[in-house]
Amino acid sequence: MRKLDGRIDSDVGENECGDGRLPIVWFAGAGKALPVASTRGIEMKLTRAAALSVLLFSSSAWPAETASEWRDVDPQNLVLLETKYGEVAIELAPEFAPRHGERLRALIRAHFYDGLSFYRVIDGFVAQGGIGEGTASTKDHPVEAKTLDKWPALKAEFDRASTPLPIFTPLGNADLMAAEVGFEDGFAVGRSPAEKREWLIHCPGTFAFARDNDPDTASTEFYVVIGQAPRRLDRDLTAFGRVLSGMQFLQKLERGDPEVDSGVIADVGKRDPIIRMRIAADVPSAGRPRFQVMRTESEAFAGALEQRRHPTSPFYFRKPPPVLDICGVPVGVRRVVP
Repeated sequence: MRKLDGRIDSDVGENECGDGRLPIVWFAGAGKALPVASTRGIEMKLTRAAALSVLLFSSSAWPAETASEWRDVDPQNLVLLETKYGEVAIELAPEFAPRHGERLRALIRAHFYDGLSFYRVIDGFVAQGGIGEGTASTKDHPVEAKTLDKWPALKAEFDRASTPLPIFTPLGNADLMAAEVGFEDGFAVGRSPAEKREWLIHCPGTFAFARDNDPDTASTEFYVVIGQAPRRLDRDLTAFGRVLSGMQFLQKLERGDPEVDSGVIADVGKRDPIIRMRIAADVPSAGRPRFQVMRTESEAFAGALEQRRHPTSPFYFRKPPPVLDICGVPVGVRRVVP
């Protein structure tokens, strides 16, 4: 990986993972859930109804789901990132990277990110935010040394020992990048049975910390995958969250030129600001958003997975092979409205 002053390297144009996995979002209230979905990369002319049916973005995609098949997102693990376009909700998985999760919460509660910007945004790759260039926590980048003294470099948490809980639900077919892939609590996970290790996969919407060449140099800078899944980054950076809602707002961010300083936006005035970041638990309960995620060990999810593997829609006059891409499987997310 090239040294990029705390940035992560990119090979723009690569698509190691096929179609991007974006969460399905419901607004649950008044006794029903209404599906809302954002689809990307569909180059066929379909009616809205047909598209929803074909891509399983309808409520029928989750057969006979019950309340027990959804889990509440812990407000301590829910990050609210406010942009000028709208609010992005991110669920953390601190069990995969406890030190990074603790650091992020501390940074947010110190209002570290408020008023900073997304300074490196590459179309089809990532949106990176934080202090900016020349701020990586290494001795050869001392520009913001006084600020970063409070936030020393973290030891890498690229993977963890495989655990029996939460339940790992295998995808059910081979993967090009990992010995085994599946889901835990809605997060896409790769596994190495031989090493007994597991890690979060870089699917669209993945939240992670950037670093320099040294593995143990992540400090404050974060990125969100906004395009094709850069699976080559798996186990090379610390990923510990995923976007639940608001990807459409991240897609509106000003882009940098990947051929010029690897996507850093030179004109500071054109960078989109991070208005503020909050932990949902710190928001008064009356105004706190509440999300639920479908349990990926549930019968409803198993049914949806089977439907996606063996689609029955008459749209498919040629049946696709029964092979799924881990980053192409949506996991149900719904916002609960009081």
